Amino acid sequence: MKIIKVFSLVGRTIPYAFLILVYAFILGPLVVVLITAFNSYPTYPAAFESFTLKWFQELATRVEFTRAFLTSISVGVGAAGLASLLGIPLSISIVRREFKGAGAINTLFNVSLIIPTLALSVALLQMFSLLKIRLSVITLILAHTIMVMPFVVRAAVSSLQFMDPFLEEAAMTLGANRLTTLFRIVLPQIRGGITAGFALSFVLSFINVTLSIFLSTAGTSTLPIRVFAYMETRMSPMVAAIGAVIIFMALIVSIFLERVAKVRLFV
Repeated sequence: MKIIKVFSLVGRTIPYAFLILVYAFILGPLVVVLITAFNSYPTYPAAFESFTLKWFQELATRVEFTRAFLTSISVGVGAAGLASLLGIPLSISIVRREFKGAGAINTLFNVSLIIPTLALSVALLQMFSLLKIRLSVITLILAHTIMVMPFVVRAAVSSLQFMDPFLEEAAMTLGANRLTTLFRIVLPQIRGGITAGFALSFVLSFINVTLSIFLSTAGTSTLPIRVFAYMETRMSPMVAAIGAVIIFMALIVSIFLERVAKVRLFV
């Protein structure tokens, strides 16, 4: 009986131990970044010396990082917003409307998820060059929109597939037109998928390096490019401070969406 109890205890413990290891593997690097950001030692990696906020103070005085951060925010919001405006109607058409080529379009977006970003970057750079379009924030937003729109489509399609189509039919039977049904029935029902697609698109655009390197200029450098260029010549804890700021921002946005706006990022 004791052996059976021991095996039973081990069987119940293993899943929790595995879960703890997974979380440690995922969150461990973030903890290291946070510790380094508040470490007074001037270089890293290094042992923790004492608590300080000087790296955040120095970061606030660096205009190039502030400008790059605002550029990344603008490009991320623009790309995620444009991808949502284009991708959500397309998703509704794929799921709710039967037309020739719907399956091909859906497959095309799935294929675009595995296209190397390097190949996409070179192709877009050549296209803008052939069309004699100057690189700017607008071209960067358009390029990022192409990159992230498949994620918006997949998130919206997944939400629509779990939605009961009879809700739309009931609304239209009671006198609602298609536009009213879209805004009063469909969009509220797939709000989680829309939000998840927007959030994922923004994050992917914000952290993208390859596409931004090819299509940015000196005046449109994003934060990842600026950090990458900075780290080529020095290793300062100020880079960890940038990472800590991004971590805190992501945490605040997640808490706001989940607790205040009552929107689930994953459906």
